[in-house]
Amino acid sequence: MTRRLNWWLAACIVIIGIPYYWFLLDPGPDGTHPKPVTMAQLRMLADTAEGPRPSQVRVERIGHRDITRNALVAGWGLRPVRTAIRSYELVVPGGKPIVIDAGTTRAAAREFDVKDFDQSAQDRVNGALSKAGRVVLLAEGPLRDGGRKVKWAAATASIAVAPYPLAPGVVVVPTPGLGPRAKMVYVRLRGGHEFLFTGPAANVGESLRSLRPPSRLAARNEVPGYRTESKAWLTTINVLQRTAPHMTIVTAYDFADVKHAAKRFSD
Repeated sequence: MTRRLNWWLAACIVIIGIPYYWFLLDPGPDGTHPKPVTMAQLRMLADTAEGPRPSQVRVERIGHRDITRNALVAGWGLRPVRTAIRSYELVVPGGKPIVIDAGTTRAAAREFDVKDFDQSAQDRVNGALSKAGRVVLLAEGPLRDGGRKVKWAAATASIAVAPYPLAPGVVVVPTPGLGPRAKMVYVRLRGGHEFLFTGPAANVGESLRSLRPPSRLAARNEVPGYRTESKAWLTTINVLQRTAPHMTIVTAYDFADVKHAAKRFSD
């Protein structure tokens, strides 16, 4: 009886345990190296364009989704975690605002099971979009493009691979290995405070603490080498933050309020 039980337990480990580890727990490839992006480079590019830098970052939280932790960070667990859908406004004194991510629509919110969809918040985002000087999407998708796929796709048709200045104090850092037109945005405000909007390069704070990419089950299979690229960018962000310890890291989905940013877009 004992031998039969042992065989049964061993079979369960092989049939269930190994696939479970492979698809949900495996931490990803070892030996990844940070990308050749430095704080000195970002700060230099931020100073390239002449004109007023943004004076403030403002945030609208449009809704949230509950996502299984392993889908965000391999091995983090099966319990769901609340994740935020946000849009960001860079207030430019005497100039047009810059909007990072355009929010979503009520129809897309229903399709993707967004909870607490805030139409008033999205209306304020839409108002900022109508007068924005620049609009940057950190990644493609209906929860970021505000329902304006054609407009933003046309505006971001060219695919860069190296960081480049977008506006005074604002630098775009392409992360093409994480998806079509995926990117981070570095911002240095007029007062000197720095922000890094990670987009898909870091899903949540736990991504950076553990240096673990999303689980293999949740990884983007249509993007070759996605998990290797994800781990490389997580390492890169950690290096950048060690160089600039006071910089505010804004991950893709963390639900907590964004430090050093104001709630609600400006009127």
